[in-house]
Amino acid sequence: MNNEGSSVETIVFGSSQIQSGINPAFLNKPSINLSSRGQHHNTDFIILKGAIDRFPNLKTVVFEASYGHFEIPHRSKYFWKNSLFLKYYHINTFERSVTPIDSLLFKSHPGLFSEMLITHYLKDTIPDVYNRYGFDLNHYEGKFKKLQYDSNAIITKPVKIYKREDVKVLAYNSEYFYKMIEYCLNRNSKVVILSPPTFSNYNQQRNPNVLRRRDSILNLIGRKYKNIYFLNAEKDPDFKVEDFRNENHLNPKGAEKLTKKLNTFLKEIEE
Repeated sequence: MNNEGSSVETIVFGSSQIQSGINPAFLNKPSINLSSRGQHHNTDFIILKGAIDRFPNLKTVVFEASYGHFEIPHRSKYFWKNSLFLKYYHINTFERSVTPIDSLLFKSHPGLFSEMLITHYLKDTIPDVYNRYGFDLNHYEGKFKKLQYDSNAIITKPVKIYKREDVKVLAYNSEYFYKMIEYCLNRNSKVVILSPPTFSNYNQQRNPNVLRRRDSILNLIGRKYKNIYFLNAEKDPDFKVEDFRNENHLNPKGAEKLTKKLNTFLKEIEE
């Protein structure tokens, strides 16, 4: 961001599904992935607005709209990662005036950072290997690897999935999402709405009402706005069991595949 922000043409936002699913090394145009675990649309938008002046050549913004995304509440103003965004992005996502203590990372989540330090110095046998884009090339550990990518064993295990319905949250989140889209379009940026691949047993467990309402919002967006494009890879048959860490997160091999698909998609919408 600091060294090459002026050349960046594509910014990708989202939760851990996008963080682990998009490796900018496989995008032809200069790009940056500003996704992170637990990040929701309101944090995406605040970061975008806070960083927009650093990307004068921005042409495309990618937002996540995974299953259930519109019926999960936004992150609260007390989200612990606000300290990370302040320290490393120099962006205030606290929705209040900041103080020097807000930059103290350990204070923001003592339990998490204690666990990270213990793991790193005492237990960690699989090092993180980051490329110049901040993407972890060694992130294969997870349920699927433990089960040796055995589909028959995987489908017998419980699936962690959000099924709760909340139409009030849906109404708020969708209206908020429209504002995000309009902000980008008013700055002559294309918007790509991406839903990453999920494994078959995850797809089978989805709440059909939540899925239907998500799809209806996306259909409405497609009719309402121009320069909006959709890439739904949730059931893409090209993604095999070896491409996943767990039911809804790709490993680096799967990320390479998804990013190359996004790259092809971006080239197509430019033509």
